[in-house]
Amino acid sequence: MSLIRIASMIVVLTLVGRLLGFFRSVYVSELYGTGMEADAFNIAATIPLTLFLVIPGAINAVLIPTMRGLMEKDQPTDGLYHKMLGIILAVFGVIAVLGVVFAKEVASLFGLTGAKLDLTADMLQWMWPSAVFIGLAGLWTSMCNAHQHFFTPTLGTVANGAIVIGSMYFLVPVYGPQGLAIATTLGYLAAMVTMLPTLRRFGYRHRLSFSFQKDEALAGMGERVVPILIGAVVAQATTFLERGFAESVGTGAISALANANQIVQMPMAIFVGAFTLPLFPLLATHVKRGEMTEMKLILQKGLAYLFILLIPVTVGLSLYAEPIIRLAFERGAFDELSVSMTAWALPFYALGLYALGARDLLTRAFYALENTRTPVTIGIVGIGVYIAANWLLIPYLGHGGIALAQALSAVSQAALLFFLLWRAVGVPVKASFLWTMAKTLLACAIMGGGIFLLDPWLSQLPIWLYLIIGIAIGMLLYGAALIVMREPLVAELLQKMRKRAIPSGGQS
Repeated sequence: MSLIRIASMIVVLTLVGRLLGFFRSVYVSELYGTGMEADAFNIAATIPLTLFLVIPGAINAVLIPTMRGLMEKDQPTDGLYHKMLGIILAVFGVIAVLGVVFAKEVASLFGLTGAKLDLTADMLQWMWPSAVFIGLAGLWTSMCNAHQHFFTPTLGTVANGAIVIGSMYFLVPVYGPQGLAIATTLGYLAAMVTMLPTLRRFGYRHRLSFSFQKDEALAGMGERVVPILIGAVVAQATTFLERGFAESVGTGAISALANANQIVQMPMAIFVGAFTLPLFPLLATHVKRGEMTEMKLILQKGLAYLFILLIPVTVGLSLYAEPIIRLAFERGAFDELSVSMTAWALPFYALGLYALGARDLLTRAFYALENTRTPVTIGIVGIGVYIAANWLLIPYLGHGGIALAQALSAVSQAALLFFLLWRAVGVPVKASFLWTMAKTLLACAIMGGGIFLLDPWLSQLPIWLYLIIGIAIGMLLYGAALIVMREPLVAELLQKMRKRAIPSGGQS
């Protein structure tokens, strides 16, 4: 299956999953606005969400190169899977139990007190069992990806979103805010269960093995997993720090940032996931074979596609921040104050979109090289930049400074990773990448100029029609500009789309 076809499939499924997650946020905002209950839920949900972002990626980074190495040598992979299954169940079972027991102590780390502390701790107790489901989902995702299968794990995000939003509608009227937490845990269970039929099709049976002695593959993974886990935790540390900084700003800041981030994470998950997921096994395979030129070509294509896709999204989110937030969330308890607070944060988050995508892809390039220490070191530098930026920006920008600090941290990490990869393997990109960047920026300027000139007339329309027409015109201007400038990646995409649209039997 070609990279474009895999990416297209992941884009569609991820879009559906993210839309369901977005509807969940809309539902919570309609019920609680940016009040205490919404803040408590967003704080509590940070724990399983961070695990969901950290654990699958860490397992992916150590397991896929090992699995691909075994497959290249036609060696069995069942034994390694059985041992990993035992480790995952034991480790995450203990984490879940400790989390339930010490839920209040964990909640207090966010600087909470009083009723908000009690509510957050109660929600956490319902959410901590999801740690086991997330650990298993991470393992099973890696097994599927190692076999070049990406459909079912991505489908798991759709199952997660569907179960969460459906459960909320049934449970919240009965259990109140705690129903949000129960629904969240059920969603992670659904994401895990979705992959069981695929594992059976690949011939895996779910047996536990704890015979770890003299297992070179497992030992090699053990040496790499600790720095990878540290790096993944460091990469997500800004999420926890953000909650603490936002709590110091005042009630509502946590929920405003969470809602703005929900909008930004949609293109992040769709486009970044679409390219980093299928690219990592390819990068690892080329490194194993010593094909460094091919590895760098794949990396360049991934970085270029992300630039073409994410830079115009950044411009669009910045220009349309308020109408997007108003259309998405303004109902129920989500009032004018909530709109203004959330819209203030959105453009600052959007500035870091490409840097976050590039950082994730460059990190996977280091993992393919079996270099796990460099991403950890750069992640620590990123935390330092984040803390310093918050200290400087919050007095002037309020909670918008917190969002901008995340963008600056991502930019610093992506730049440092690129420079260090250059030192390790030579120039990672060719001159054609710089031309792609220049054409993209010019096309974005044309798009932004067109939107600005038409806005006085379009702004008279109902908000939903205003956004649809404005975004459509922006996309047409952007795409047309790149076509006129003969950007080869756009031509490649159009050619692939034409081939898929024309049935093979219809060609002469």
